[in-house]
Amino acid sequence: MEKKILIVEDEKRLRDLLRDYLLKEQYTVDLASNGEEGLEKSLEMDYDLILLDVMMPFMDGFDMLKELRKKKDTRVFIITAKAMDDDFVEAYSIGADDFIAKPFSPKILVLKINNLFSRLEYEKDDLKDHVYGRLRVNEKSQRVFVDEEELSLSKKEFELLLLFTSNEDIVLSRDTIIEKVWGYDYEGDLRTIDTSIKRLREKLGEVFTYIETVRGYGYRFKVKEHV
Repeated sequence: MEKKILIVEDEKRLRDLLRDYLLKEQYTVDLASNGEEGLEKSLEMDYDLILLDVMMPFMDGFDMLKELRKKKDTRVFIITAKAMDDDFVEAYSIGADDFIAKPFSPKILVLKINNLFSRLEYEKDDLKDHVYGRLRVNEKSQRVFVDEEELSLSKKEFELLLLFTSNEDIVLSRDTIIEKVWGYDYEGDLRTIDTSIKRLREKLGEVFTYIETVRGYGYRFKVKEHV
């Protein structure tokens, strides 16, 4: 989905320059030339990011941000020629997400924006439940469900299940499982793997067949449609 960015900057040359750089990155860009116009647009539209200058006519950037924060938590990068410690403190205390001091390289700003959105997408994806048939796994919270029933897994059992689900339909040897879950320096018996997988299967209940034994080699995770 296209990201929408609002540039609130009274200097036309800089406003247009930033717009051109962001358009090249396939962002949707709106412009405002002062704080009043910027506030009106930011309350009317849902932007993914606002680039907000401080020194502007009618309403400065700090006042605009204060008003915006009463109703929205849109991410805001403050852009200003003022770069004193007090300005940083004020910007962050009223809800700015980042602070860009003039003069700056538009290329660097674009990189910061790209990194922000990449990180947010990663975090969003990380919070999702991953579904495998009747099994639902959330890596971030380390919670596992079969249908709506939550399972109680040990740390190693969860790591085992995560290894299987992230390698769906791939046969994993016992040596590979040991390396990924117990580590290279593991000195225990290979039968520990079989015992741990047996316990995991028991906890999976009706979907235990998702973990297949591949005789003479190891195990494979494969979702069965009619379990």
